[in-house]
Amino acid sequence: MRAPSATGRSGRRVRVAVLGGTFDHLHAGHRALLAAAFAHATGVRVGLTTDAFVRQERKPAARKVQSYATRRRRLRQFLATTYPGRRWTIAPLSDPWGGSVKPGADMIVVSAETRAAVRVINQERRRRKLPPLAAYVVPLVSAEDGRPIASRRIRTGEIDAEGRLRQPEQTRNAPRRSKA
Repeated sequence: MRAPSATGRSGRRVRVAVLGGTFDHLHAGHRALLAAAFAHATGVRVGLTTDAFVRQERKPAARKVQSYATRRRRLRQFLATTYPGRRWTIAPLSDPWGGSVKPGADMIVVSAETRAAVRVINQERRRRKLPPLAAYVVPLVSAEDGRPIASRRIRTGEIDAEGRLRQPEQTRNAPRRSKA
């Protein structure tokens, strides 16, 4: 079954958009998701994965995932600075559903990588006698090598938060040769 369109028939903003994630090493892809949510909704609810949920998900380089407190502080700072005067909340996300299966949400914002979750979430919403969420799918943001920007790539030192390639450790620490 198809989810309703993101902005409805009139193209106006929906009331509340939800999105969730780890938001580890807040990067350009995260900013694109948040920008889409704020562009299409008057209020935004962000589910932020807890430390326990991160461990349960077995993320690559999981020991390098920033703590919940750090991720929450950085996300709050970003939202307050980038969207002053806008309505938003951050809530702990300790299961796959979070705010997506609570009353009051109108839209879910997901990346192209997680778009399959919309179908499952809307099935759960129907089971709970809630209407399906409209879905807005944000394309993945590419790093300079053409591959998607992802926190796992940042954690391993492959790229930075803007998608710029980092030099391998041995190249960074090698003595520079002078031009003769």
